[in-house]
Amino acid sequence: MWLCTFLPVLFGCLSGSALSQPRAWLLPKQRPRFVRPGDIMVGGSFSIFRFSNSTLSDFTAPPAGLHDSGVSQWGYRVAQSFVFAIEEINRSAHLLPNLTLGFSIRNSGDTVHGAVHETLSFLTRQEEPIPNYTCQHDSPQAALVGDTRSALSVSMARLLGLYRFPQISYSSSLPSLSDKIQFPSFLRTLTSDLKSSFSVIQLITHFQWSWVIILAHDDDFGQQASSLANQELSQAGVCIEFILHVPSHESLGKIEEIVQKMQKCTARVVLVFLSNANFQIILYGLLGTPISGQVWVSKGTLHMALALTIPDVSQVLHSTFGLLYHSSRAIGFPEFLADLRPSQTPEDMFIKKFWEFTFDCVWSHQSSTVSEGVQMCSGNESLKNKLYPFQEVSKMDAAYTGVYSIAHALQDMIDDEHQHGKGTDSQDFHPWQLLHALRKVHFKTPDGSEIMFDANGDLVTKFDIFQGQKSPEGVFHLVHVGMIDPQVFLENKMMIHLKEDLQVPTSVCSESCLPGFSQVPRLGAPQCCFDCSPCPEGQFADQKGEDM
Repeated sequence: MWLCTFLPVLFGCLSGSALSQPRAWLLPKQRPRFVRPGDIMVGGSFSIFRFSNSTLSDFTAPPAGLHDSGVSQWGYRVAQSFVFAIEEINRSAHLLPNLTLGFSIRNSGDTVHGAVHETLSFLTRQEEPIPNYTCQHDSPQAALVGDTRSALSVSMARLLGLYRFPQISYSSSLPSLSDKIQFPSFLRTLTSDLKSSFSVIQLITHFQWSWVIILAHDDDFGQQASSLANQELSQAGVCIEFILHVPSHESLGKIEEIVQKMQKCTARVVLVFLSNANFQIILYGLLGTPISGQVWVSKGTLHMALALTIPDVSQVLHSTFGLLYHSSRAIGFPEFLADLRPSQTPEDMFIKKFWEFTFDCVWSHQSSTVSEGVQMCSGNESLKNKLYPFQEVSKMDAAYTGVYSIAHALQDMIDDEHQHGKGTDSQDFHPWQLLHALRKVHFKTPDGSEIMFDANGDLVTKFDIFQGQKSPEGVFHLVHVGMIDPQVFLENKMMIHLKEDLQVPTSVCSESCLPGFSQVPRLGAPQCCFDCSPCPEGQFADQKGEDM
C-alpha cells in the first residue's frame, strides 16, 4: 500500500511499510524518551544525544547506521529546565490549579530526520509514525517546546504549521521564521537575528565608532546582516574598512586570506556576524599574529564566552561587547540541577548516559569486567561542582519561559470559557485554539519578567550588554555593563543605558584636525579618512574637525 500524505515538502509519497518499518540506517533502534503522564501533555524536543554517521558514503550502498556520537551537556540541562518549569507549575496553587501537566521529552539528535521523526511520533502517539493517523486517544497534547539548528528549525516549523500545532522555540533566531504566512504556529522566547543585529548597530553609533570591519558568515543570515549593517552604518556616517565573509565549510586558504586582510586593517572595531565554530576558527587563525587592540562586537554572547576558553586568546580579544536577550530566570534551577540523581527519575532514559559523560564513569551493569583505572558511577555524584561554564550567558534555563507561556495560555483559555459561562471541559480543546491564546498571552514569570509576543511571534524583549574584561588575576570574564531597549526610541535611536565608568576605546580612520588645520579628503578613501592641512593664508579654523 502507498500512503500519500499532505506533507509533500517533507515526505512526498511514502510506502506504508517504509513508514511502519524504517530501515535500520535511518535512526538508531533504541530511541530514548523521558515521559511523565498528566492531564495535558507538553512535548519537548532537545538535542541531547547527537546522531552521526562516522563513514563517508560512496553511494554504492545504503548509508551505514546512525549512532549516538556524544552527549550535549547543554542540551540535557536545557531539557531539565523544561522539567523544572513543569514541576513548578504543577505545585502552583494559582496557575492551572486543577490540572497536572505531563510531558514527553524526545531527542532530535541534531538531525532533520531525527527531529521530524520524533515530532511526528509525539503528534501521532506512535513509535513508528504514520502522518495523519492516530490510533490512541489519551491526554490532549498542548504544544511543543524545543529547538534545533537552522535547517531543523525551518523543517520543524513547517511541519507543525501544517497541523496548526503550537511550537515555542528558545534559540532559533532565523529572521525568516518571523513570517507568519509560512510559519503560522511558530513562536519564540527571543527575537530574530535582524533585530539583534540592528541593536548592535545602534550600539556602534552610540559609541561613535566611525571606522569598523565586518566579519560575516557567508550564509543567508550573514549576507542579510552585513547588508543591513552596511546600509544603517553608512547612513549614520560610519565607514566600513572591509566586509569579510567567512565560508561555511572549513577552507584553510580562505581563513588565511581573511587573517592577512585583518592584519592590514586599521579599524579597531570588528563587527561579528558568525557562528560559534566560525568565530573560533578565525580566532585560532589570529593567534600569534601582531594583531592587538581590536574591539569585537557581536549580536550574541555565548560564542564570545566559548572563545574566552581558548588558551592565549587575550592576545586577540582585547575587549569584547556582546548582547544577550533579557529573559526570565528560573529561580532555584541551579539547586534543582545540583539535587539531580538517576535513582530519583528512573523514567528518564537520558540521565545515565549524561551521567557517564559528565562524571567520566561507567555503570557497573554496562561493564562485566572493570578495567584498571576506570571510575564506576555511584549515582550520588553531584552536579553542583560541575556547573556549565559562563552561567551568566549560557541560558541553561532557556526552555523555562516557553513552558510558562503554554501554561498561561491554557489558563487564559479556561478563564475565558468561564467568563462566557460555557464551563466546558478544560481538557477539550484543539491545538489551534491554544495557538490563538499563545499569541495574545501576557504575564509575569516568578522572577517578575514580563512576557508577551509581538505580531511576528517573537518575544518582546530588551538586550543586556556584556563586556569581556580581565580580572586582577588575569582571567577574562563577561561583565554586565548596560541594556538596550529596542521598543523605546529617542530621536530615532534606541534607548541605551550604560554604566557611567565604562571604558570604551575609539575607532576612527583619521583623528580630528587641530585648530588651524582643516580636513582634506584622502583620494580614493572613504569619507571618514582624511588628512590635515594648514589653513590657507587669511583663513583659520577655530575648532577641531573643520572641513576645508
